[in-house]
Amino acid sequence: MKYTVVHSSEWTYPDAWEYQSASDKIVLHSPRASFATVQLLFTGLPGCCGDAGAAGGGDSAAADCKFSIKASGGIADLPLAAYELVPVHVEDNPFLEKGVVVNGCPSRWAPFDIYDCIKPLDAAGAAPEPVNGAVGLYLSFEVARGASPGRRTGSVDIECCGKKLSVPAEITVYKAEVPEEERLKFINFYVSRLTAQYHGVEKGSAENLRLDGEYHKMLRRMRQNTYIADDVDMSEDGDGNYTFDFSGLEKSFENMLALGFKYIMLPYIGGRESWHKSTILIGPKHIQAMSYEGYVYLKQYLGALVPFLKSKGWLDRALQGVADEPNEHNAIEYRALCGTIRKLAPELRLLDAVSYVPVHGALDIWIPLNSEYDEHRKEYESFRGKGDELWHYVCCGPRKEGYINRFMDYPLLATRYLFWGNYKYNLSGYLHWASNHYQPGQDPFKQNCPKHVNTDNSTILPAGDTHLIYPGDGAPWMSMRLEAQRNSAEDYELLLALAAADKPKADAICEKCFKSFKNVEYDVAKFEAAKIELLEAVSAL
Repeated sequence: MKYTVVHSSEWTYPDAWEYQSASDKIVLHSPRASFATVQLLFTGLPGCCGDAGAAGGGDSAAADCKFSIKASGGIADLPLAAYELVPVHVEDNPFLEKGVVVNGCPSRWAPFDIYDCIKPLDAAGAAPEPVNGAVGLYLSFEVARGASPGRRTGSVDIECCGKKLSVPAEITVYKAEVPEEERLKFINFYVSRLTAQYHGVEKGSAENLRLDGEYHKMLRRMRQNTYIADDVDMSEDGDGNYTFDFSGLEKSFENMLALGFKYIMLPYIGGRESWHKSTILIGPKHIQAMSYEGYVYLKQYLGALVPFLKSKGWLDRALQGVADEPNEHNAIEYRALCGTIRKLAPELRLLDAVSYVPVHGALDIWIPLNSEYDEHRKEYESFRGKGDELWHYVCCGPRKEGYINRFMDYPLLATRYLFWGNYKYNLSGYLHWASNHYQPGQDPFKQNCPKHVNTDNSTILPAGDTHLIYPGDGAPWMSMRLEAQRNSAEDYELLLALAAADKPKADAICEKCFKSFKNVEYDVAKFEAAKIELLEAVSAL
């Protein structure tokens, strides 16, 4: 069987064999309390395995073939989890000028198939599905917190229907250790309703709840520690008197705390009526925020919410979204709404994703697009003080300037560097609107640039904006981008650990790869060298 080894920070494709980081040997470097990962592409499965070739599942001739993979020699003490790389389709490069590449973006022109989806290998030992005669694997070695530092040598051994492949492997475990406690506040929105829909189960059923738990575990794997709630029930007697039921919120957050989440982003107070109007609507009945009825609702809601949070000891864990992405049309009303909330519930910390519009002083946690922060850094930095925080976010934009994002048509390292930006600029959090926000009619295995409608605006989303997790067969399946975000969150913690002892050294390592949100190093070998330097420096502390 012919094979090639590819770094886990470089995209692989079912129609390509040549890669920047290609090697005939697995060579990995890892801190403790992490995972040492790599991609392995190979051809030459026995003819009985067939070539199903279709992304996203289906009957396979490979089902009758017995496939095994194991680690041997000195690396055998590191538990190995092996996954099948499933190709997904990218049909477009929205908002990019054809033929124009800026700062390495896009990394490939559509249409193309890409190995983003990571599917657990069949538990019964069925062979993975070849595509164009080749198979892609993602290998993840667990490096425990108590693992012994040092270099291990051995091999990864694959056997299928009598055919064998042995890949030499070397894994260096460093004394450096990823802290258990996350210092980065980090959220990708999750929608239980869409999990139920895409897995074909009843919303709110036991199976829906089981699947929710599996999705949440994946979010925790990448060190996400904040989740957004949508489970507050409200009733009204027709005479302006409201009753609020927080039992669903209580149950869901208790479940999240058990999984290791630390913070809760409470349901948004309201949202825009239109991208072109000043009106903000609040509550389930969409009351005008600036009306008397809006004030009555808000006073009752916050008057019930804050005592509930205090009774559970959760007030310090709660973050309150106001009305996502205020713009120049509703900025004045937005500031007034924030002022009303502060009067009624001064204990709540307010946050929102924002552009640079006149809402100065309205929030406690400012979350600009990385490009907006870059362009208005002086102004955003002036908002610090009195406990205010700066985060950053990405979504369907920016697209044309080469700013890093988690898109499938950008280098995979663009995702890896997201939290290097948090370190460089002392940004304490990150937000994205979608971990599983598949759009109506979208099959994320076959379509990744769907139409998205937000009030009176519609757009075509860039590939990967809707999700980091795939709705697999009876379970969620990870993505390469989810794993890149996990690695990025770990890099952030290691940079902070080094900076506590030697900030000039940490800054210098960061600068080798990350100069700004639109100026990063996409040479995988240079990135790997910087990562090793970071691991060695933290290990020497």
